[in-house]
Amino acid sequence: MGQLQTEDLLKLRSVGDVRTSPIGDRVVFVEQWIDAEHNSNCQRIRTILENTGPVDLTQGTSDTNPRFRPDGRALAFLRKVDDAAQVWILPLGGGEARQVTDYPGGVDTFAWSPDGSSLAVTARVTKDGALEKSDPELLPLRERYTSNVKIITELLHKYDGDGYFDPYRPCLFTVDLGEGNRSEQLTQHPYRVSEAQFTPDGTAIVFRSRRGENYDRSSDEALYSVDLASRAITELVSPGVQAFLLSPDGAIVYTWEDPAAIGYDQPRLYLRLPNETVARPVVATFAYPIGNEALNDVLSPAGDTLAWDKPGESLFALVSQQGSVEIAHISLASDTLVNVTTGHHVISSFARSSTSKDLYAVITTSNQPSEVYRLLDGAQEQLTKTNETLVHDITFVTPDYFQVPTPEGHTVDAWVYLPPKSYIERVPGVVEIHGGPMAMYAHAFFFEFQLLVSQGYAVIASNPRGSRGYGSAYCAAIFDRWGDRDWADIEAVVDAACERYPRIDRESLGVGGGSYGGYMTAWIIGHSDRYRAAVVGRPVTDWVSMVGSSDVGWDEARRAGGKHPWEDDSWYREQSPLTYVQNVHTPVLIEAQEGDLRCPIEQSMEYYTALRFLDQVPVRFVRYPDEFHGMSRNGKPWNRVHRLDEIVAWYQRFLPTQPQ
Repeated sequence: MGQLQTEDLLKLRSVGDVRTSPIGDRVVFVEQWIDAEHNSNCQRIRTILENTGPVDLTQGTSDTNPRFRPDGRALAFLRKVDDAAQVWILPLGGGEARQVTDYPGGVDTFAWSPDGSSLAVTARVTKDGALEKSDPELLPLRERYTSNVKIITELLHKYDGDGYFDPYRPCLFTVDLGEGNRSEQLTQHPYRVSEAQFTPDGTAIVFRSRRGENYDRSSDEALYSVDLASRAITELVSPGVQAFLLSPDGAIVYTWEDPAAIGYDQPRLYLRLPNETVARPVVATFAYPIGNEALNDVLSPAGDTLAWDKPGESLFALVSQQGSVEIAHISLASDTLVNVTTGHHVISSFARSSTSKDLYAVITTSNQPSEVYRLLDGAQEQLTKTNETLVHDITFVTPDYFQVPTPEGHTVDAWVYLPPKSYIERVPGVVEIHGGPMAMYAHAFFFEFQLLVSQGYAVIASNPRGSRGYGSAYCAAIFDRWGDRDWADIEAVVDAACERYPRIDRESLGVGGGSYGGYMTAWIIGHSDRYRAAVVGRPVTDWVSMVGSSDVGWDEARRAGGKHPWEDDSWYREQSPLTYVQNVHTPVLIEAQEGDLRCPIEQSMEYYTALRFLDQVPVRFVRYPDEFHGMSRNGKPWNRVHRLDEIVAWYQRFLPTQPQ
């Protein structure tokens, strides 16, 4: 078996967004891979027919979002051409795919009408709604050379991963699939639409959006319906909606969380009956989030959180529980939830067969990247072997998973990855801290962890207070203060790991993480000299400047007792790692993305400048152009490899490992 190298990242493939045919003749899913030569992430749609292995269904390199026509005889999907995704339809009885939309800014999402004659489409258009692309060479000189100027008048005017909102915004359209594919616009600027579904009777479309006078003061979306006859728009559910399902009897099942909690709560399930304005919680006693809260760095194309079992009566849902993501069955009539799956794994996508009791799921574990499985009566049958060659050549480590008791009386989930015996008996340890903080490490494949282990490091990961997957109180425990309870939990895990595994050299430890993990790393080294090397990734370091520069930074005032920094900056200064930078005696690698709108690069610049001016420790600042906050998961492939090389080299410089 070979040793894992950073460039092996380029060989990894992932699968996701699994779907089953309405007539039960096939399963489709999206496979994602890397084209190293062109430095791009590629996707195609594959299918599994009865008694056959996976075969390619589409031939493009950017084909995603497969959706069966209601009669099962055609498949619509998104194909990106010239950086804009459009809807294509492939007849499944034979024939070539054809393009049915041509919006200037591309299509974000779409859904079939119940009779398959039309689509509901969220497409990006300019304020005038023009559906024709303009030729820059035909524009007047003023427009040609100032087209990239940004004029901003809204509070919420950018979003990480999406960019600045103007000039294109996703609006709701219908597309008649008859001759000419006639398009009709149902919503207008400045409101953005993120998802839409036809009602089962086809008379209306339900969609998520932010509308009204204060549409630009929050990123939380409400649920609306538009009547296709009158074009009247009605609000159905207040802001905070995420996933939703529509029942034939007019009921709506949806996940919702309180916007005032700014993420320190959890998505819960609600049922809104027809002709009623007040929804009731479903399985209100269920203590865990509805949805997938797991983190990893080899992303699977996302699928649905909710799916009907018997429309209007019962459904399936993804639930995040203590480091695992499972499929649960929920009865609306009896108000009960029962796990369909259990195990140390993460299920990122699933679909129910329309002709049997089979479920199809995309599953990853700590030592295996994602694959498609068939689930029946508790048994799992693996249907894909997407990473067979790499898994054959490399032995991926299975971490030890255990729980660490704390003096406060709770336990903290922990994972420890130990390097192979080819390294000397005592090995350095690297403490990894996840982002969010409202997320969770899980029983999922993490390339960075496997890489560090292969280079001779013990990796210590945990879910301290602030993480999701352990109940709302556990998550909200750090609402108004980071670097206290969460840090205590992290240190308790490190102490327990060093005690449990004598191979770990407790005098040779590094610490690192990204986003909130970058914040915590900077916080820790500003308050402790325990660690000999640190990797601060895309951090928050100065809450005062963060409020005005982050895409949704103004909401942090909720954590500061309702006061913004221009009113009282004491909380912001006390909670900023920059305030304690003069106490740092640990060598620091800072990595950040120049297009990051969540934790803007000026956060890293301020921290680097202070460290370099003080000149007390070695410091290295690595900046990646044209990348958003999530580069480590979905950025340009060679930038991701470069980042991993930098991290390994930094730890090797200050925490060298020694093969036998």
